[in-house]
Amino acid sequence: MFMCMTSHNPYAPSAAALKAGTVAARCEGVKRDGKWIVMPVGGDLPPRCVKCNATADEPTKQRKVQWHHPAIYLVLLFNIIVYAIVAAIVSKRIKVSPGLCEQHKARRRNAILYAWLGIVGSIVLPIVFGSEEYAGEWIFFCIVLFLGSCVMGIVRSRVLYAKKIDDYSARLGGAGPQFLDSLPE
Repeated sequence: MFMCMTSHNPYAPSAAALKAGTVAARCEGVKRDGKWIVMPVGGDLPPRCVKCNATADEPTKQRKVQWHHPAIYLVLLFNIIVYAIVAAIVSKRIKVSPGLCEQHKARRRNAILYAWLGIVGSIVLPIVFGSEEYAGEWIFFCIVLFLGSCVMGIVRSRVLYAKKIDDYSARLGGAGPQFLDSLPE
């Protein structure tokens, strides 16, 4: 049996984005408008940390960002399920690859970990330490812990968020001032 050994690895990531000029071509059109990043739909961000402008720790994870008009929140007055359906239908979505340095990746990972620990703790604490004498205080504390952990996990773990998305461009927030200063006006 003769087997041909090649250096091609079918599981290796694509090297197309690493070729000279490819990153610059994809990042063309990314601008700054005050505290917002304005980028064309289908474009990409420069390979730098969007929080501190340091070199991004590769690989950069692609994320879906979505936006719908704020008036859609009025549907919440009727029913949360109807809102979820309407928002899912009318939301505009794009994919972005915001870079993060090692430090900001670690901060995001820790925020997610602390949020999950708070959520699990809010469920386990009343079971382990709850007594009938202090049941009301434990329930109140665990509800506050649960809601606080959820909010902290959502806010501290997000990288970028959409301010507005239309058919041609996206306006994103959440970038640090150093990254914004590196973009053209």
